Amino acid sequence: MKSLFLTIAAASLCSATLAQHTYIYNSPQAEFENAMTLYNAAMYGASRSAFALFQQNWADDQDCSVLVEDARYFEALSAKLSKNPDAIRQLDDFQHFDRHNAHCADAYFHAGEYALAQNDVKEAVAWFEKADETEVSSQNRVPLLFKKGYCYFMQDRHNLAIAQFDKFEGQEGEFASAVKYYRAHVYYENGNVDTALKLFLELEQDDGFHTAASYYIAQILYIKGHYAEAIRYATPLAAQSNDKAAEMTRIVADSHFMLAEYDDAISTYNKLSKLLGGKLTRPDYYHIGLALFRTGKYADAAANLSKVTSGDDAIAQNAYYNLAACCINLGDKKRARTAFDAASRYKYDASIAEDAHFNKLKLAYELNFAPFNDLVSDFIEYLKLYPNSPHRDEAYSLVGKALISTKNYEKALDALEKIQHKDLALYKALQRISFYHALELFSDDKTEEAARYLDYSLKYGDYDAKIKARSIFWSAECLLADKKPTEARDKYLAFLNAYQSVETPEFNVAHYDIAYTHYNSKDYVQARRWFVKFVSIDNVKDDAELVADAYNRIGDCLYVDRDFRGAIGYYDKSLATSSAKADYSYLQKGICLGLMGDMDAKIAQLDNVITKFPKSRYVDNAYFEKGRAYVALGEIKEAIYNYKVVKEKYPKGSLAPQAMLQLGLLYYNNNDLDNSMAFYKRVINEYPSTPMAADALTGLRNVYMERSDYDGYIAYTSTLGSFAHVGERERDSLMFVSAVNLYLKSDFERAMAGFNRYLESFPTGRNVTPANYYLADCYYTSKEFEQALPLYMEVVSQPRSVFTEEALIRSGELLYKSDRFDEALVQFQRLEVEAEVESNVAEAIIGQMRCMSKKGDLALCVSSADKVINLPYAAPAILREAQYLKAKSLIALNRATEAMPDLRNLAESTKTSEGAEAKYLVARILFDSGDVDAAETEVLDYVDKGTPHQYWLAKSFILLADVYHTKGDDFQAVQYLLTLKDSYVADDDIASEINARLSVWDTADALPATDAASSNQQAL
Repeated sequence: MKSLFLTIAAASLCSATLAQHTYIYNSPQAEFENAMTLYNAAMYGASRSAFALFQQNWADDQDCSVLVEDARYFEALSAKLSKNPDAIRQLDDFQHFDRHNAHCADAYFHAGEYALAQNDVKEAVAWFEKADETEVSSQNRVPLLFKKGYCYFMQDRHNLAIAQFDKFEGQEGEFASAVKYYRAHVYYENGNVDTALKLFLELEQDDGFHTAASYYIAQILYIKGHYAEAIRYATPLAAQSNDKAAEMTRIVADSHFMLAEYDDAISTYNKLSKLLGGKLTRPDYYHIGLALFRTGKYADAAANLSKVTSGDDAIAQNAYYNLAACCINLGDKKRARTAFDAASRYKYDASIAEDAHFNKLKLAYELNFAPFNDLVSDFIEYLKLYPNSPHRDEAYSLVGKALISTKNYEKALDALEKIQHKDLALYKALQRISFYHALELFSDDKTEEAARYLDYSLKYGDYDAKIKARSIFWSAECLLADKKPTEARDKYLAFLNAYQSVETPEFNVAHYDIAYTHYNSKDYVQARRWFVKFVSIDNVKDDAELVADAYNRIGDCLYVDRDFRGAIGYYDKSLATSSAKADYSYLQKGICLGLMGDMDAKIAQLDNVITKFPKSRYVDNAYFEKGRAYVALGEIKEAIYNYKVVKEKYPKGSLAPQAMLQLGLLYYNNNDLDNSMAFYKRVINEYPSTPMAADALTGLRNVYMERSDYDGYIAYTSTLGSFAHVGERERDSLMFVSAVNLYLKSDFERAMAGFNRYLESFPTGRNVTPANYYLADCYYTSKEFEQALPLYMEVVSQPRSVFTEEALIRSGELLYKSDRFDEALVQFQRLEVEAEVESNVAEAIIGQMRCMSKKGDLALCVSSADKVINLPYAAPAILREAQYLKAKSLIALNRATEAMPDLRNLAESTKTSEGAEAKYLVARILFDSGDVDAAETEVLDYVDKGTPHQYWLAKSFILLADVYHTKGDDFQAVQYLLTLKDSYVADDDIASEINARLSVWDTADALPATDAASSNQQAL
């Protein structure tokens, strides 16, 4: 290295030249020394000008070239020291023009220093790297090494920084402490905390670095797990009012937490919260939550842990898991299940995920929380995921219990069949589940499917005798619904003979059903026997209406056997038991009394029907029978009056033509031939082609013969067509009866050919109406509905007959199925007026209700539904339908409040499709009315009850999320939506409703990770 002294010596060589100047300032040496004097006096502005002037004066003097180079260097250095913006340029110019000057390396150094002073680390490094450490002046070498290392440090180029700082190894001096500090810091940043701690401890007594070193010492002690020492170092630092106070307070708090000093941890975290204005970090809230949990403050713990669940990391998973534990201790199992569910979704800690998964399912079982009936499948899936789980045995136990209590029987069966090694409990579960699923199907009128599952249950019949017996009974019910009474009866008998059948709820009604299979087959001896068995059962009196009906049927059987006194005794028993069938009892009792010859008593009983039950279907029967009683008493006027009442008040009834026949006969017997002829002709004209018309023709012939008016009779009958010709009548009858016999043998194909041949041969024959009906029924049974409908319509277009009611039912049904609702409605309305059979009246009202609903006549649908609801003995499925259509119509009419009673009634059974929807609608109406608490209660009750109709439960889940969102509890809201999203797989509008809410709600504190990366895990 060239020294400054050599430069000055070289300058003396130009003394000869200098001698020609006449004053000292014209001496280059003197002028240069003057500039140096200013520089050494730190008068950098003046020295800069002096050095510039020197260069101007002596630049052309070759003997002074070295001094000129030095002047250029010190000019640039003066610019740097005076913080002149041109300093860098001048230093750069110097090295550009004088790169071989002794000061070149120092110029680089000074340029770097200047850039560093301007905080331009990148520029500084570039200059420092140009400065050769071996060429800079001795006073600049150490600063160069240090500042170059410092720049590397600031650029996070730690390896280069350490390489620079290592050159100070063992040296003392101005930069020794700083070098040690930065070396320690680099080791700390690189994770070599042991080396860093050693260096920081060496600086602990250094005045300049004591405080900074103490901060790092506290941090490193905490990282190394020396929590008591960390507290000792950090506590005084936390008390200082600076930007490090919060950090040191956190170390103190965290260290207390790690030492299980939870009360101290809580109080210190509270201090930290004050320092930060309440803005704690997620780990802070997590540790506070755990500390509160471990000191038994579960509510406060839950509040803090809930603030940690927004992350996508291990701390969120732990927070959810411990939040669940808090909720269990608070008795809030529902929220605990939700939190366990969230914790199980994360993949950070497999053991926590597994345990949370199990506890979620266990709580779901305890809470009977299987909203989408997937609890069984979930348990089985859990066992597949974790075959070696420590909870394996308990999980299998819960699977068995869940299978027994599950409400989605079909899914449970599917899951259970997949278990390879079944034990006794699982076989019993298979039996029970298939049975209850069959009942569910039967209640929805799906009798074929119900029968299939009952057979499935009977396959496992040896495991539970009571369920086996009940399965046999309901198999009989399915056969009866399928119109197979003989096979049904055999099943009922098998049920009664089954072990433990007497302990089932179906035992009593089985006797009743067997009795009816005989009764409907006209086997009155066996019917009476079984009805007597039914009413003799000890506890049967609890069902008064069934008992009253059975007494009436026993009376009917005795009536057929002409034991009128015995029959009257049972009709009286029916009257004493229930008023539900009293009108029928009074009628039959009166008929029996008449057959016993007591006409006055008969009339009294018939008057009970007329006065006590004026709207009864038996009123026209009562009037007709009164007419017969008065005939027997010889009170012809009274008889005529009653027969006329039958005809005039009930013209559509089946007794109207018979009443007119009786009037014709009465007038004939009283020689009132004009009235007799008038009534006989009315029967023939109003009821042509019927047996009553034939009887009326016979009576009319007697009237004509009484008048000796044979020609009048011939003239009249000639207007009646083949009906009045005896030969044709016999041929008509033979052809018709032949087809009927085939029909009765269920040989429908040949029967249809026979009826068609008859109708072609006798288009106006006396049996046209029944032929049309039977032919229609053949087509209907063969499911050829298009051919059946016009024939039924033809039957109902004819005068009233015994076929009219059934034809009205069938034509209404087929028109309804063809979406011809207006025409169907006409048929059902007519049926209601004309029907005499009570069940047909019910069919008429039901049909009207359905048509009104389809037509959108909502108000009329409501009134029709009310009539259906008030029907006696309406089937449960029909009552449900009526209440459902009424409620839906009221809602559509903006009368939702009026719909609530029917909806609540329907919602009692969520197994049915109507009940499932009704349960949701109740909650929806409550929510829309602002009663969110009641809506929440309703939905949670729905979840507890469960349903096989998953769509409505899914809608209720979304409504529950709306409830929690309205209450500001988005944690619960989002978790329910996520549960639904994972569990519900149907392709409908549910997914779009879920996504619509998740896209606009604040999910930051609610959404758990499902496939989180592990790069940002926090140390716990």
